[in-house]
Amino acid sequence: MNEKKAVGRKPTKSKSAKKTESSAIKKNPQGDVIFALDIGTRTVVGVLARKTPQGCKILDMETVVHEKRSMADGQIEDIKSVSGDIKKVKRALEARNRIQLRDVCVAAAGRALRTVRASWEYSLPESKMITVEILQTAELDAVRRTCDSFSQSNDAAAFYCVGHNVISLSLDGFKVNKPEGHRGEKLVTEIIAAFLPAYVVESLCAAVYGANLEVANITLEPIAAMNAVIPQELRLINIALCDIGAGTSDVAVSRDGSVVAYGMATTAGDEITETIMKELLVDFNTAEMLKTSDDKEVAFKDILLRENKVTRERIDSIIAPAARELARVIAEEIINANAVPPQAIFLVGGGSKLKNLAALVAEELKVEASHVITGRRELLRGIIAPDEMPLDAEHSTPLGIAVSAGEGVSYDFTTITVNGKKLHALDTNRLTVFELMGFAKLKPEDMIAGAGKPLSFTLSGEKITLRGEHPKPSEIIVNDEPASMNTVVTKGDVVTIAPAVNGADAAAHLSDYFDLNTIRAFTVVLFGNKQRAGKYILINGREVTADRRIWEGDEIALVQTESISELLSYLGIEEKVLLNGMPPAPEDMLKSGDIIAYENPPVVETAQTVQTVEAVEKTLITVPEAPVEHNGPMITVNGIETEFPARGDGKPPIFLDVAAAFSDDPTELLAHAGTITVNGKIARLDEEIHDGDVIIIE
Repeated sequence: MNEKKAVGRKPTKSKSAKKTESSAIKKNPQGDVIFALDIGTRTVVGVLARKTPQGCKILDMETVVHEKRSMADGQIEDIKSVSGDIKKVKRALEARNRIQLRDVCVAAAGRALRTVRASWEYSLPESKMITVEILQTAELDAVRRTCDSFSQSNDAAAFYCVGHNVISLSLDGFKVNKPEGHRGEKLVTEIIAAFLPAYVVESLCAAVYGANLEVANITLEPIAAMNAVIPQELRLINIALCDIGAGTSDVAVSRDGSVVAYGMATTAGDEITETIMKELLVDFNTAEMLKTSDDKEVAFKDILLRENKVTRERIDSIIAPAARELARVIAEEIINANAVPPQAIFLVGGGSKLKNLAALVAEELKVEASHVITGRRELLRGIIAPDEMPLDAEHSTPLGIAVSAGEGVSYDFTTITVNGKKLHALDTNRLTVFELMGFAKLKPEDMIAGAGKPLSFTLSGEKITLRGEHPKPSEIIVNDEPASMNTVVTKGDVVTIAPAVNGADAAAHLSDYFDLNTIRAFTVVLFGNKQRAGKYILINGREVTADRRIWEGDEIALVQTESISELLSYLGIEEKVLLNGMPPAPEDMLKSGDIIAYENPPVVETAQTVQTVEAVEKTLITVPEAPVEHNGPMITVNGIETEFPARGDGKPPIFLDVAAAFSDDPTELLAHAGTITVNGKIARLDEEIHDGDVIIIE
């Protein structure tokens, strides 16, 4: 700075003051500025552009090389690392242009690419001239219907549509190139749509979100490159474009005015680099330097820390077989997409700068070498950029992304949050909650529920029916407002879909109807036979002393024979009896082991003999509704004495049998019990149970 220029100027501010002022600089909103981002295997290239009547005007460009191999074959492997590189590009462009970047347009590499070619009929409005808006609506309708058709044979949530091209238009059966201004009834739109696996697209979006950006538009890399290199008017010619990056070689083919096919191969520039690595024992970055150097002789250090020199001729001879293989793969992919060698072949992308690659591709396709051209600045059509801005073959994709965002029928790759998870869907301005359900892995039937099953049983002779609970209806909330499956959603919406829940089946337990603490059953001797007495429950004729779930059709009765009068009444015995040898009072309570006998034993006379009381009891007297006697062991469970039924196979019952009698789910019962003992010792599940055993399950 000379002194004259310094005269009269304000005092120079300190560094801290400058820093404060710089940080306070207001950034302009993004507005109509297009932010295009090419996330490649080796680099991240960001472009700022604006659409003008003269073409796509490039405002600025920034390139960052990945510090490590965070991508392979065009697919992001280290999302965090790639997000960091995107942030570097974003910050540099924001600082130089004083702009706040938020929305970004990106392109996906075609690894695992699937394409669908389809034609769809669209009914035109009656007596209405075809406009650009109608054509766009018909095109988007064709895209949507192609996506729906593709989803019928594929998992809708496993693939995303990442781009399409219109192949042809037919109006009332006749092909037309420019239907605008015409009238008709039926417009048929033939398109080719490209689909990529969800994991490819979602990792790309995740890296963008990690840099605090939103994906505004997404396309396929060969579509982007085609838009930058081969304008619409040239697509009448059968042209193949191959975008050769570090990880993938993507192909697009034009014919009869449209892009008609796409293809992809995972052989690309990195294979050349890896050949040098193996031959010269160097790391990846050193191999990249050797591959791209134009020097006649290059010095380098190998992985053994040896200083070396290699000539350009030596490098060319090392990569010659790999270059030949790359040319073969490209030619094969072009033939797969086009069936025959095209009239012209454009090679773009950083990998296209490989020496003699164009000639090798021409040789593989058996076409004249002059029909294969390598991309350079002059081939970037429709691009307006300062002369000093370095543009070359490797910039076709990032520039093409910017061109794609500003031209033709575009649709957003919409991000909508459903049940807390970000989902990506093709936004055709008619996306509804119903269509989001497939992405959220919900089915229409999940939105419908029924009442729980009823439960019917008989309690003390009375038929009881319990109704199942009412279902919980489905609930749909969009941006905190109630919505329906027909509600249209747009970018940024937050959707909560709560499926309907079936009502719980009706359920009941014995404890709902009885105080089980009062249940006490024991055995007495009645006229020489064992007889159950006390207070107990019969379910379908079987005695139950513990809580149990009630099942459909159960017949339940409470038996109360705690006193002598209750027992005699229950059994229908009217004769006078003795209790333990003494005449009882009606209110005398029974206890285990009591002996009941006739006060005046009846005598049955026959012509031959007089039978004893015991014979009469055995032959004539039956006990009404008495439970089947199993002669099981007398045990005490949680302080209650009871006779446990014998097993049908004659073997002693085991501890697990006792637990099963107390619960429908003995495993659950035992898992939550704090004390499980037999005669004061920790119980084993297979431990045999005998007379007098004391069991505690608490």
